[in-house]
Amino acid sequence: MKKALLLLVLSSYFLLPCASAQETQRARLEKHVYTLAADSLNGRKAGSPDAARARAYIARQWRDMGLEAAFGNSYEMPFVVYGEKDYCNLVAFIEGNDPVLKDEYIVIGGHYDHLGVKNGEVYNGADDNASGTACVTEVARQLLAHRKELKRSVVICAFDAEEMGLHGSQALVTWMRDKGLLDKVKLMMSIDMVGWLKAGKALTMEGSGTLADPNLLLDGANIPIRKKKFENSIFTATDTGPFASQGIATLAVTTGLKSPYHKPGDDPELIDYEGLDRVTDYLAAFVLRASQQPGDLASGKVAAKHRQSQKKFEVGLRAGTNAGHITLPDAAVTPKSLIGWTGGVMMQYNFNNNWALHTGAFYSYTRYRMPDADDAFGQGYSMTSEGVTVPLTVQVGVYAPGVSMFLRAGGYFNYLINAFGAPSSYPGGFTWGCGYRFGSVTFEVDSYYQFGDLFDTSDVNLPHAHGSNVTVTLGYFF
Repeated sequence: MKKALLLLVLSSYFLLPCASAQETQRARLEKHVYTLAADSLNGRKAGSPDAARARAYIARQWRDMGLEAAFGNSYEMPFVVYGEKDYCNLVAFIEGNDPVLKDEYIVIGGHYDHLGVKNGEVYNGADDNASGTACVTEVARQLLAHRKELKRSVVICAFDAEEMGLHGSQALVTWMRDKGLLDKVKLMMSIDMVGWLKAGKALTMEGSGTLADPNLLLDGANIPIRKKKFENSIFTATDTGPFASQGIATLAVTTGLKSPYHKPGDDPELIDYEGLDRVTDYLAAFVLRASQQPGDLASGKVAAKHRQSQKKFEVGLRAGTNAGHITLPDAAVTPKSLIGWTGGVMMQYNFNNNWALHTGAFYSYTRYRMPDADDAFGQGYSMTSEGVTVPLTVQVGVYAPGVSMFLRAGGYFNYLINAFGAPSSYPGGFTWGCGYRFGSVTFEVDSYYQFGDLFDTSDVNLPHAHGSNVTVTLGYFF
């Protein structure tokens, strides 16, 4: 009996610290990630039974910690995508304490879905985005512990169908707008891929330019912060999009793309759990600080990729290559086009999202190779022209937030500074072009067709010549 009692005491002595350790935030984060990114959940593909099991696990964690459900006794917000009804967000609520500010909301969320199984391989999505879902859950736990200090209310979300096209966050935006709550959202944060802090070197907060006071994003005591004014990548998207397109201040929170992004190797054993623990502490402190911030949290600015409408007046720079073509009607030879370059400033007045007036001033250096009449088999000799082109065109396009396609046509004036050594001339002509715009970045192809002679033919020593030019350029609007 004494031996049994002694064994019980000793086992309690050794097991209690282990049990206590299991209650640490880092241990909980690890448990969440390993559970959500387990092979048995088959990659949590949106709309699948595996996603429903992941959702049930998250809801159980929220219920056990005492998070208030947004829909009576349920966290679930079902929504429809392409006519299917198997998609579902989880939404919870922590009410603030300020009599005025509690009617304003900070939304923090992360998507829990991933890519499922492809070609027999499970895409577990540990970093993308079991890490973000785990972080959201533990941030909520910390905010509950400090709920008496919260002034604004906080909405906690686990989004579904992000990988299909941000459908979960769009569904929440639609629901809040229908309920008259959307204009009360003062800040939205998407926590997406935050499990690789050590490799990423810092926690990136994209969207500081949407905040009225970017100094809210102060470095944490134990974590470096990389601030980016706006989300500008045309290749990545996160659940900030539907909120940002409504003019709401947003922060896309990530440790970057260092993990095996959208690959089968994104597994839970690769996550930096110490870093994830630090990220969670920082974000909980940040949300608490933001909830207490007086005045409006939003600057009123949004990223170009999120604008519902374009600015009225825009200025930018454009640079690229050109290829000129010259015909000499009275000569038996034709110069060969060589690649030159062009660059300058562009300006645009947008009447609306579809119609605009486009102009600018572009310097062009154009190159040709002239055959040598005395050496028919030789390489010939190089000739160049330099000039400044000022187009004025009408632009028509199809616009959606972040991307547009356009056509333009009009006239241009050209001041030729040096055309093959001939005196300056002022030929003009007709120009047309087409292109794409991604956020602030443009890609376009423009053609210029000259009216009249290239040279002043009152000089009998100068030949009749007609010219055209094609440019391929990249541009950036500020």
